[in-house]
Amino acid sequence: MQIKYRDVKPRDFDRCIEIRGRTRDNPVPAEILEEFGVTKESWVPLIRDKRIVGVVAESGNEVVGFCSGDTSTGEVLVLALLPEYEGRGLGKRLLALVMDKLVSLGWDRLWLAASASPEIRAHGFYRHLGWVPTGEKDENGDELLEYKIT
Repeated sequence: MQIKYRDVKPRDFDRCIEIRGRTRDNPVPAEILEEFGVTKESWVPLIRDKRIVGVVAESGNEVVGFCSGDTSTGEVLVLALLPEYEGRGLGKRLLALVMDKLVSLGWDRLWLAASASPEIRAHGFYRHLGWVPTGEKDENGDELLEYKIT
């Protein structure tokens, strides 16, 4: 299996939304994302203007995972992977690539929101990679984690 990584492009929106709805632990369908304002009309200008940076993982010519971050806040917005590609290091690589992009913009502290439940794989995944709980939660009850660049 050859995986290639590249910067996300506006044309990737539909596939990324599909993948987000198919994740194993925390799928969010397009209809719910739309309620939160995540639409092609809102997302494409953010990508074009580099207010959001992102990376996709491709197997062949098919996007199988993606990660994105907010350049104005240092937040890692989403990391999503098709279940059949889990456990192969793709999520770790996608996250590292987006973190590198945010750090290159001057961020020395990155943050994200993730489930506080140990039953959810993301709980252990981020901690294993050095992300630390801040003790705060967002409006959805997700735990805020941070990563300080040393």
